[in-house]
Amino acid sequence: MLLVAAWTIRGLLREPTSAPSPSPVAVEPGSPLPVVTPTALAAGAETPMSNEAVTPTASTSPTPTPTPPPPVVVGAFGELPAPNLPQPAYPPGQLTLQYELGFDLATLPAEAPVYRLVARRWDETSVTALARALGIEGEAVATPGGGFLVRSSAGQLVVSELTIQYQAATQMRQETPSGEQILALTPSPTTLRSDEELVAAAGRWLVQYGLVTTPLGVGSVHERLPEAGLAIVVFGPAEPNPVLSALPGATVTITTDGTIRQAFVAWPVALEPSTYSLRPAEALWQDIVSGRGTIDVDETIFIQASLPLRGTARIEGAELAWVDAGQGSTRYLTPVVRFRGTAMFEEYAEPIEITVTVPAVAAQAAPRG
Repeated sequence: MLLVAAWTIRGLLREPTSAPSPSPVAVEPGSPLPVVTPTALAAGAETPMSNEAVTPTASTSPTPTPTPPPPVVVGAFGELPAPNLPQPAYPPGQLTLQYELGFDLATLPAEAPVYRLVARRWDETSVTALARALGIEGEAVATPGGGFLVRSSAGQLVVSELTIQYQAATQMRQETPSGEQILALTPSPTTLRSDEELVAAAGRWLVQYGLVTTPLGVGSVHERLPEAGLAIVVFGPAEPNPVLSALPGATVTITTDGTIRQAFVAWPVALEPSTYSLRPAEALWQDIVSGRGTIDVDETIFIQASLPLRGTARIEGAELAWVDAGQGSTRYLTPVVRFRGTAMFEEYAEPIEITVTVPAVAAQAAPRG
C-alpha cells in the first residue's frame, strides 16, 4: 500500500509535458479561399481602393423664382391726358445729338405725385367783393365759360375757373421788348427797388387779396423797364417745384413805389395730389437716345455756330419737374424727368449746358408729335 501511494504522489508532482503541435493542413488545388468579414476602419485609416466605378450623384439646386415687376400704380384720377410739354424755339431739324450716360439710372424714382388742379367757382357776390377790394366799383357781368367781368374808371377785373386778370386804369400803354403789352398809370424814371423788394411786394399783394390759394414759390424779376418805372415779377407754386408750365403761375407788373398796375394769375383753388407709377428708367433713357425728348439749350448757339448742329451730349444727372396736362378746366400737373448734362458740338469749342425732358407717368397718353 505504501508503495502504491508513493507512486501516485510522484505522478502528481511531475512537470507537464508540452502538447504536440498540430500538423499543417494542405489546401487542395481549386478549393475556395476562406471568406473574410470586413471590419470597421479605425479613425484616420485610409479607405481601400475599389475596382468598381463610382457613379457621381448630381446635386439638384432649386430653380430661383423670378421676381415679378412691381405693379403699376394708377392714382385716383385714372389714365391722364397727354402732357403739354414746352416746345423749343430753335428751327426744327437743326440739332442732332448722340448721347452718353454718365450716372446710374437706378437713382431715378419709381413713383411721384400727380396734382389735380381744382377749379374756382365764382358767383356775382364773390366777384363783386374781390373787385371792390381792388378798388373797382362796378357790376359783375357774366362771360362765356362761367366767368365774370367787372369794369369801372379805376380799372377792370376778369375772372374764370382758373384765371384772374387785373389791370389798373391807364393813361398809356407800354410794350416790353418781348412784345408783351403792359399797362402803366404814369411812367417814372426813378430807379426801381431791388429785386428782393419787388418780389416781396408783389407776393404780399397776391396773398392779401386771395389771388393765390396755395403757398408761393420763390419769385423772380422777369424783366425791368426802368424808363417806365416798372418791373415784371413772376411766381410759381412752392409745391410741386419746379413747374415748367405757366399754370399754376402769377405774373405781376409793379411800379417803383410798389403799386400793382397789372396782374395775370393762373391759379387753382387747390392742388389735389395722388401717387402714380413712373415709366421704367430704361424706357425714359431710350426716349432720350431715340430723339423723343424736348431739348432745352442756350439758343445763342444757333447764331454763333454753323448749322445744322451735330454733337455729343453726356448726361450726368436727372430730376423731376411738372407740366400741366389736359384742356379747359380739367387740368393736372404731371411729372416729367429732366436729364441734365453738357454737349460738345462740331466746330464749336465751348461745352454747352443741355436739358432733355421726357414724359414720365406710366398711365398717361403720349404727347402729340
